[in-house]
Amino acid sequence: MLSAALPGYLALAGRIFGLGVERPLIKALGQHRDSIAATTLYFGIGELLLVPLVAWQWLHDPLYVAQLDRWILQALATAVIYAVAFHVYVYAMGVGEVSYLSPLYATAFIWLYILDVSFGHARLGIQPAAGVVAVTLGIVFLTPPVRHTALARLSPLRVLRQPGAWGMLIYAFCLATARLIDKSAAPYAPPVLYALTNNSLSVLGGLAILALRGRSAHLGQLVRERLWIALPGAVAGMGAYVLMLIALDYFNPSMVEPVTQLSVFIAIALGGLWFHEQVRARWLPAALVVCGAALLMLGR
Repeated sequence: MLSAALPGYLALAGRIFGLGVERPLIKALGQHRDSIAATTLYFGIGELLLVPLVAWQWLHDPLYVAQLDRWILQALATAVIYAVAFHVYVYAMGVGEVSYLSPLYATAFIWLYILDVSFGHARLGIQPAAGVVAVTLGIVFLTPPVRHTALARLSPLRVLRQPGAWGMLIYAFCLATARLIDKSAAPYAPPVLYALTNNSLSVLGGLAILALRGRSAHLGQLVRERLWIALPGAVAGMGAYVLMLIALDYFNPSMVEPVTQLSVFIAIALGGLWFHEQVRARWLPAALVVCGAALLMLGR
């Protein structure tokens, strides 16, 4: 039985590693550089990696786009959401600390749970509520302490004052919203073509903004200076996506998503190693956030 599921376990391990190194690489790419150019380059490479996969699948399946009308509107809607999310995300990683922002992404599971309950896809329960509390407390303890009352420590303004925090929260909310839309398209859309479509606006929009602002040269400069960072980052990010698809052939999302959150610990370690962040006090809060995310997913 273990040997039959071995490809799934390997895919999970690869996804954890890919996501763990992706965020530090994005920070290295966008730090002290134009975030619009960094986002455009990063996701542009990812899109180019998907094109031959789409072409190969389309050539081998004459009905590849037969159900286009059943998912194209969802793909276009999420393209707008992902464009906002990805540009804000790259900006946030460029100005904030990897070891702080990576665990903060777990708020996406809170938003997703709230949206699922609102639309009748999930019910209120003790286990998901415990997950919300665990994620919230983890974020509270993740944020640097202040010499004020306990009530002041719990203030959400403390989180928002951290560099890049508001960007990561917007990113988490956007992804949770987009995932809900993705669910309705999943039975009909070829995954790789769907990803190519809903990531396209991040690149096209970035190119348009750079051109309108007269900053297209920033993209060329970034290619010359940091292509060696963008390439492995894009491979790690896109590889993590493909490995998720493989893992979902063997395991339920309720297992894949919580286990994937272990990538947070790799990101924290690399944040300390590459950027000299003070990570000692962030391991336990991050563990609390990961446990909370697992409770939210398993309790849905």
